Amino acid sequence: MRMLQGLLTRVEGEGEVVLRTENGKMVGVEVRISEAPRFFEYIVRGRRYVDVPDLVSRICGLCGVSYVVTACRAFENCFEIEVPEYEEELRMAVLGAERVKSHVIHVAYLNLPDLIGLGSIGELFESYTHLFQSASKIVLWARKAMEILGGRFHNVVNIRIGGVYSFPSSEKVRALSRDLNEILNDFEGLARFVLGLRSISEEVHKLRYMATACSGSYCWASNKLVLDDGTYFGVESFENYVLTEQVSYSNALRYRLVTGEPYLVGPIARYNNYMKYLREEVRELLEEFGWNRELRGVYQSVVARIAETYNTLLELRDFLSSYRERTVSSPPKVSRVRGPCVAVTEAPRGILYHRYLLDDNLRVRSSNIITPTAQNLACMEYLIEGKLYGSALDSKAVEVAKSLIRCFDPCISCSVHVSRVEIPAGTTRT
Repeated sequence: MRMLQGLLTRVEGEGEVVLRTENGKMVGVEVRISEAPRFFEYIVRGRRYVDVPDLVSRICGLCGVSYVVTACRAFENCFEIEVPEYEEELRMAVLGAERVKSHVIHVAYLNLPDLIGLGSIGELFESYTHLFQSASKIVLWARKAMEILGGRFHNVVNIRIGGVYSFPSSEKVRALSRDLNEILNDFEGLARFVLGLRSISEEVHKLRYMATACSGSYCWASNKLVLDDGTYFGVESFENYVLTEQVSYSNALRYRLVTGEPYLVGPIARYNNYMKYLREEVRELLEEFGWNRELRGVYQSVVARIAETYNTLLELRDFLSSYRERTVSSPPKVSRVRGPCVAVTEAPRGILYHRYLLDDNLRVRSSNIITPTAQNLACMEYLIEGKLYGSALDSKAVEVAKSLIRCFDPCISCSVHVSRVEIPAGTTRT
């Protein structure tokens, strides 16, 4: 047996795809996550619950807000804490700014070179300077929004259990709002270019999907989830619906439905469930390019990211234009826990699940954090094998596999996670 290996480029983190061959034909695929485990689930053990959100935000360099919000919501659920409406709106605005940043980085810098046949971001800058500059302005604006609304543009510090620490000044928010008008023009130009590309593949991928479940809105945070077949279940049952796998070649776990099927989380799952709740302006733009319809393959995830980014920018425009400085609520006082502390949030890449068990002193006894990329890994391997199985392999096949993986926008670092291995007493370690 022979293997063709390719380092994954234009993704967050370090990994590689390995195609196994026999007699020159592809017979298997391995998406290897080689970064070392960082043991965040062990780092939080023994910590007070109030320390956890800021600690777990360090898991991901791109989606730290998603981790803070999910951890806060987990503790709010088990302490039955109700977040004041205006503080929740501010938290969702910070989450939205992170989404804009993450989606634009992926669409413009990581995925677009594949769509227009370029090999690197450098080539994109040389050939499409105006697109590169527009994307950079949008990303910088989103970072500024995170800084003003979240207290810092990276690993924000303004979100806490029960709400936020402070409301930013109206003057700073007004300046951010004024700049957003120009940013929307830049984004519309980028969106029109991407949606008009004929290179977006119409290849159909028959996959199971999972997303958070809401009624009457495009869903980003909920205590319910839904599968593509219409099955609804509460977040407390999440681990009953998935199987956990560990493979020898990767430091990241994999997840499947209890039926054994791989499943997809992320933009396509959300879009196919909730596209009818997109703003009218977004749906009109999609319709103009023939995309106001169900997306049927992961190559089309770029369409969902464009739609979500545009929708989020419009929601942020509304939030900023009606913003008022307010007094924050007092930190909640808690004394007892109702069951495990669990929550899910839609990070840019999909469902992010947190579960914490606390002891009588309200310190973390155990935790489980399941990331979107970890959930999508089995799906990546399934699709690559389905596309290339039995075909003659060369360096072009490796590039096809890498391009397919990039459509998932994997956050490799945050997916690193290994199971505990119990070593019986008396066993010699070697």
